[in-house]
This record gives sequence, structure tokens and C-alpha cells, in this order.
Amino acid sequence: MKLKCSFCNKAFDRTYLKTHIKSVHEKLKPHQCQFCSKTFSKKRTLHVHIDRLHNENKQFKCNLCNKAFGEKQNLKYHNNTVHLKIKSFQCQICEKKFITNSICQRHIKIVHENKRPFKCDLCEYSAFHHKDLKQHIECVHEKLRLFQCNICQKSFGRKYNLKQHVETVHENKKAFYCEICEFSSLQHRDLRQHIESVHEKLKPHQCAICQKCFGQKGHLKNHVKTVHENKK
Repeated sequence: MKLKCSFCNKAFDRTYLKTHIKSVHEKLKPHQCQFCSKTFSKKRTLHVHIDRLHNENKQFKCNLCNKAFGEKQNLKYHNNTVHLKIKSFQCQICEKKFITNSICQRHIKIVHENKRPFKCDLCEYSAFHHKDLKQHIECVHEKLRLFQCNICQKSFGRKYNLKQHVETVHENKKAFYCEICEFSSLQHRDLRQHIESVHEKLKPHQCAICQKCFGQKGHLKNHVKTVHENKK
């Protein structure tokens, strides 16, 4: 049974509701680090902090990536979130599940509450974090490519794009396969987009100038640049 928070009307399990009120609304941080006196709202966060910064005796090693931890519970948390991708946190609005609570809360604020306080002065882009806006400006408007592939020297504006490039181009990692044709992709969203545009012939992206429709947003952008803005 879900109980509603009296401050924000969000619904939580009984056990998590108290933690939510104390950490979010009362801003309480009762868990203090014995080494540096830094305080945390959750005991779990304190354990992770100690393990990362203060614990030199890291005897619990991950068998998959050799990363070591000082506490067994941190190793278990690492395996569940990084390797097993266990999604324990569910959005109370759309029931979508996430690996960590912080990602779940970020999803709620961006998708359902539409909180994007940082606006780009050059286009209509807005972001939840200032660092995302900064990265957007550097990558899209300033055309900075700070992340270079060590294998082929191709450069990218985002670290994530570099990682994706290495995995798909050089390591040939393809986790999702189309059942209709030989298409494969690293991301599930790319497979879904492929099926919708190629096999289902869906064209949800319409040009505001000539009303021509496209299956992918990237194709619409290229169309506007080459046809209407005359950029080759």
C-alpha cells in the first residue's frame, strides 16, 4: 500500500516515506562520516562515501570488472546496479523502473514535473543540470570535440558517444537484434526506432516548413539544413 507525502503528495511505501520526508523536506543528514565529518541523509550513501574515499583495505573484488570494495554490501550493490542492471526503484507515476533512486527521482523531475531550469540562449534546449547545458553548448554550438578515440582518432562532443563508438565500431558489440532483418544495435531505443521507421513505416517527425514527414529526428534535421537552410 502506497502512502502520500503530506508535503508534495508523492506516494511511497511506508518504509521509504519517512526517509523521503527526512531527507527531502526536512533536509536532515543524521549519518556522519567518522573520518571527515561529512554528513549524509542516507546510511547507504555514507557507506559508499567511506568505501570510495577512506577505506584502503578493499578486500571484496568484483569477478566481472576487478573493481574492489571495502564492504561486502557495496560489492553487492555494485553488481546489482552495474552488471545485473536490477531495477529496484519504480516511478509512482508511470511505473517505469530504474537502477538507482537518484535516477528515478531525476526521471520524475524531468519527465513528469518538467523541471528544466537551465535554458540555452542560442536554441530552445533546456536542462535539469547546469553541467548538461554547458555540455550542450560546447558540443552543439561551439562544436567542441574533446573526447578522442585512441584507436581511430575520431573525436566526439560527449564521453557517452565515444564509449558507444568504441563498443559498436571497434568492439562490434550489438546487444539488440531485429527479428525482421539483419539490423542490430547497441541501444534498445535504436532498435525500436529502426522497427518503427523501416518496418512499420512510421514517420512521426514533420517539417514545420513544408510538412514533409520523416521516420527519424536526425533525418528531419538534415532535411531542414539542406533543403530549407541550404547548408551542404
